[in-house]
Amino acid sequence: MSNLVLSREVYCPLDQTFAYHTDLTRAPQWWPNLMEMSPVEGGGGPAAVGDRYRWSYNMLGRTFSGEIVVTDAVPGERFAFETTGGIHATFRNEYRATARTRTRITAFINYEVPGILGKALDKLFVERRNAADAEHAMDQLKLHLEAEVMARIDSGVV
Repeated sequence: MSNLVLSREVYCPLDQTFAYHTDLTRAPQWWPNLMEMSPVEGGGGPAAVGDRYRWSYNMLGRTFSGEIVVTDAVPGERFAFETTGGIHATFRNEYRATARTRTRITAFINYEVPGILGKALDKLFVERRNAADAEHAMDQLKLHLEAEVMARIDSGVV
C-alpha cells in the first residue's frame, strides 16, 4: 500500500472550496491524469454519502477505470471516497478555514500500485511519479479555486 499526504492553503472561503472540491464531476478540470468522472448514482453537485461515479485514469501511459463510492461527507469538514476497479484507493480530505477567505485542504490518499505496473516497472519509480502527479493536481486545484474567486471579485459578485 502506498500513501500520500498533500496539503494546500487556497484563497477561497471554506464553503466554496468544499462545494467545488466535492463536486467530483469537476475533478478532471484540476486533476490532469483523471480522464473521466461521470455520475452513476447521485452526483451533479457536492457529493453525498452513497453517490457513485465511473472514473478513468491515466497512470504512466496506461488507462485504468473503475468506480468511486462516497463514504463520508460532512460539509466544511471532511470528504472521503473509495475507488474500485483498476486502482484500489481511499481518499480522505479534510478542510479547515484559516481565515474568512482562506481554506486549508489536506488530502490523505492510500492506494495500491496496479499489479501490471508494479511488475513491469520499479515500484519506487511508480510511487514517485504518482506523488509528483498528485502534487501537480493539488497545485491545479488551488489555481482553479483561486481563479473562480478572482472572477467573482472582478465581476463584483463576492
